[in-house]
Amino acid sequence: MTRVLAAIAILGVSALAQPPQPQPGPWSEQPPYPQYPQYPPQGMPPNRPQPPNGPAPSNGPQADSDGDAPDRGVARIAVMNGNVSVRHGDSSDLVAAIVNAPLTIGDRVVTGDNGRAEVQLDFANFIRLAPGTEVRLSELQRGAYQVQIAAGTATFRVLRDTDAQVEISTPSISVRPLKKGVYRINVKPDGVTEITLRAGAEGEVFGPRGSEQIHNGNTMMVRGSSNDPEFQMTGALPEDDFDRWSGSRDQQLEHAVSPNHVSRDVYGTEDMDQYGRWTTDGSYGQVWVPQAGPGWAPYSCGRWVWMDYYGWSWVGCEPWGWAPYHYGRWYYGSLGWSWWPGSIYSPYYWRPALVGFFGWGSPGLGVGIGFGFGFGNVGWVPLAPYERFRPWYGGGAFRGGAVVSNVNVGNIYRNARVGNGITSMRANEFGRGSVSAANMVRATPGDLAHAGAINGRLPMSASAESRQFTNHAASMQGAPRTSENTRFFSSPASRPSGVNAGGGRSAESPAVRGNNSGGWQRLSPSAGNTSARSPSGNSSGGWQRFEGGSRGASPGASGASRYGSQPQVRISPPIVQNPGGQNRGSSGNSRPASTPGGSRSGGSGSRGGSSHGGRQ
Repeated sequence: MTRVLAAIAILGVSALAQPPQPQPGPWSEQPPYPQYPQYPPQGMPPNRPQPPNGPAPSNGPQADSDGDAPDRGVARIAVMNGNVSVRHGDSSDLVAAIVNAPLTIGDRVVTGDNGRAEVQLDFANFIRLAPGTEVRLSELQRGAYQVQIAAGTATFRVLRDTDAQVEISTPSISVRPLKKGVYRINVKPDGVTEITLRAGAEGEVFGPRGSEQIHNGNTMMVRGSSNDPEFQMTGALPEDDFDRWSGSRDQQLEHAVSPNHVSRDVYGTEDMDQYGRWTTDGSYGQVWVPQAGPGWAPYSCGRWVWMDYYGWSWVGCEPWGWAPYHYGRWYYGSLGWSWWPGSIYSPYYWRPALVGFFGWGSPGLGVGIGFGFGFGNVGWVPLAPYERFRPWYGGGAFRGGAVVSNVNVGNIYRNARVGNGITSMRANEFGRGSVSAANMVRATPGDLAHAGAINGRLPMSASAESRQFTNHAASMQGAPRTSENTRFFSSPASRPSGVNAGGGRSAESPAVRGNNSGGWQRLSPSAGNTSARSPSGNSSGGWQRFEGGSRGASPGASGASRYGSQPQVRISPPIVQNPGGQNRGSSGNSRPASTPGGSRSGGSGSRGGSSHGGRQ
């Protein structure tokens, strides 16, 4: 048995450790690693870069793909004002939101009477919430999103050309964006839903019996149950303060420079412009240098939070702390700490944090029992360029975790040789509050020479505090009161490819049969008229039914949504239905196959609150 354990330890050290290297000078003086140029040749469109020769290069070791999970997307809270809360899909815990809080499948964002928020899904798609609004993230995949608006007013903004497939569901209808633009949706307390399109938007609205195209500059009002709703077209409703706030956000995002320096897969870089500068390093090309005070280091200010599927994830305290903590690599050079985003041509996936973990020091009283790796302190170090990322989540992680003792951390991680490159804290405080200078502990060179490198799943257990983004308490003051059994309409025709509809939790209420003499029309199976209706196209002034097929739809409109000419991104249904056999969260719900003519998504409409991951 002793020989077996010794053999395991030797294998673990060989998997983690790199050959000892001499103490280097500034990283910017080191020999460059082979790579393609970071920028496309002159004249190549920045939103669709291609490598000058051959396939796109990889940003790191082949094994980094172990952490890829394209069916488990992660959104972020990009902006918030006032009272904003998040209800986790896997635990139903209600927590106060902060900027750069990660959101996964099944999570809900709720604003109070004075709250506003912007949720960023990727480099092109945003959801903005007005006061008194609840939005549920029912599906997040790589290039496929389904959001549910339970109450209030939300604007879905397609800011840039993208092939992402999107369905916006409400209790009565669903909307599919077809072009860049503004899609404002208001779910009113009386059951009427208003859809307003601006800024060049074109969309298609689906009901159980058909669909209707809606054009830029128009508003569609829908009333009645999802069994047989009625709609009426009018001119666009006047803009209000929320629309003007949303427009000001568009201007900020459109003038951002940082997105031009990174791959389209790396999102959330717009915040970086005012907090640092881009410069050229001879070894890595374009890198970003943050404005930071003396002694600052990456992953030294923030907190470790517990997310469904991903487990421990870093939430930085810096306002720019999204992209540099979930993509790329850090190194210390002549300009101090710098962030390298990787080649602009490479594909990337979201990571909960790009660090290496290790334990050190003897456990104190009560430490080591609940943490399972026999050390009193846990430390982490930012990964340097081309260092391998070892996921602690998903099928690629070493199940149960492994701690390799008597490892010299400086031989494994280059940034561990930087004076402030390592951040450590007591193991029994990990994930239970903020990380700051007040609770950091400093390891000696002797401690680091005999540390325990952690490979695979982290041995620290989560607590109720681990699911909080901040120590502030959540508040539902002014938030809409919605039911857990709220059902949302989802049409197979508008649903993103590979996304299944969720099962309803309660019986459908009888359809509201409006009086057509007032102009309300229902979605009719008649598809004889193939021309799009103008706002004044109904002689009764009137409410109409949705007809079978889409009148006035552009060619290909019945397929997946397209905003640009790029190839579409499609998600395989088997991946969606059973991605790796992973645990789907505490609810354990999965969506059954949809039924013909539209289906219902109950509650959060999620798969139990899961998410997707990334290669970097």
